Amino acid sequence: MQQPINFEHGDMTGAISVTLANDQTLDDFCQQHILDYNRDRFEAFAIRLFLGKETVITVYAADKTREEDSDLKTDKIAVKKFKINTIPVNELFSYCSAFNCTLTTGTYDLDEMEVMNR
Repeated sequence: MQQPINFEHGDMTGAISVTLANDQTLDDFCQQHILDYNRDRFEAFAIRLFLGKETVITVYAADKTREEDSDLKTDKIAVKKFKINTIPVNELFSYCSAFNCTLTTGTYDLDEMEVMNR
């Protein structure tokens, strides 16, 4: 299942979709790169990549154990945030069989455009 990730930071905004390689899942990636990641407890559902002075990969995983607790608000998901800063970007992209990214200045709505030079 592919869902675009929308972000609104910086000079341009956009959407990204990724197809993982070799039938891997985000949980597989987490199991390989996060020491205390436990598939029985966590379900990874989002990943953020920051490239700047440093490279930081942040993974957000639902904490299935805490969701069972009745102390949480019913409209919130208990989430554990994992930060990874030990993987080079080229290794991260080796987990992708396809990567699609569209960025825009926001001046025009991409859903409203019609390409004329086909």
